[in-house]
Amino acid sequence: SSRACGPLYQWAESQIKYSQIYNSIQPLREEVEQLEKEAAVANEQKEKLESEVAQLESSIANYKAEYATLIRDVEALKREMEIVTTKVDRAESLMKSLTQESERWSKSSEGFQAILRNLVGDGLQMAAFLTYSGFFTFNTRRSLLHQW
Repeated sequence: SSRACGPLYQWAESQIKYSQIYNSIQPLREEVEQLEKEAAVANEQKEKLESEVAQLESSIANYKAEYATLIRDVEALKREMEIVTTKVDRAESLMKSLTQESERWSKSSEGFQAILRNLVGDGLQMAAFLTYSGFFTFNTRRSLLHQW
């Protein structure tokens, strides 16, 4: 009977040790399970945040591209503005010159009109002077012209 009792005792003792180890490991298993759940939640949050970061980075890249396009457009507008300003300055200068030329032509034309109005009278007056003073010497004619 002691032969059957020895292994039975060892078996019972090992069952008790197993029960003690199992009871001491059970809280650790529960803690591992709880940590795995927390890790899953943390991974979900991490993935959500990474997705949001990727979306924000994409938005930033788009904004940078739009900004670069706007800056390029502004530079083109500045160059065009400079060209237009130069053309306007030239046009104003041309208009000023043409106005001055028009005034000069108007004055010249008025003078010419006055000459044309007086041409017949001046011609008759010159003819009368030459007819009257033609036989005098040059110095005498000049003296008569200054007195007249």
